[in-house]
Amino acid sequence: MPIRDHLLQVRAPADPWFRWRGAEPSRMEGLSDGIFAVTLTLLVASLDVPETFYDLWLTVTRIPVFAICFTAILALWRMHDLYYRRYGLQDGVTVVLNSALLFLVVCYAYPLKFMVSFLWSAVLAQDTSAMFLVPQGVVWSQSDLFQRAGMLFFYGIGVIGVFGIALLMLLHALRHKQVLELDDLELELTHRALRSHIISICFALISIAILMTGAQPGIAGIPYLLMIIVHFMHLLWSRVRFSQLKRTKV
Repeated sequence: MPIRDHLLQVRAPADPWFRWRGAEPSRMEGLSDGIFAVTLTLLVASLDVPETFYDLWLTVTRIPVFAICFTAILALWRMHDLYYRRYGLQDGVTVVLNSALLFLVVCYAYPLKFMVSFLWSAVLAQDTSAMFLVPQGVVWSQSDLFQRAGMLFFYGIGVIGVFGIALLMLLHALRHKQVLELDDLELELTHRALRSHIISICFALISIAILMTGAQPGIAGIPYLLMIIVHFMHLLWSRVRFSQLKRTKV
């Protein structure tokens, strides 16, 4: 059996409906895994070593923040890994888009943690004003409201950037659907991922648009809560659609 034919028959138990076209991990994938690992390390390294039990207690109370950030980075890594396993593209466009994605992942590690820390403090009804204090001796004329709005604006740009690049990578794979010999089920799974990225981008744009109207940051955060609901509804609808497609293929 030719090597290409063999690769097109490779299916993973966790991804049984998509033939894996990626062979052994490339140098780009190895570099990508290293960057994801460094990003996770940055999240851990920012934690101070506790010197007292009170410091240890504070560290323990911040574990949920690290867990959420850890999960978010791992989800991006899984999305990235599936892309290379499913499509196996190594061309110049893929390298450029992948490099841009990795750049954003590293740049937004700390902003992500800041955002999650703020939300976790709000859930615990803790005072968050200290997070927006300006160091003594620094001239900063911007208000507390500006900083809170800027936090959401910066986060929204990150969401648009990360999922926008992931969207472009999938569109690039679809351009090669004939070469990759994507079947109907594989095309449906690809379109499901495309729709998911579009949902994330759209709600981030809505949040930024609300901020630009001068509304309170709390109102601009509502679209992200609605985004979770829409993602869940999209997942249910996609599974029903996929099940119907499977029945027609069997």
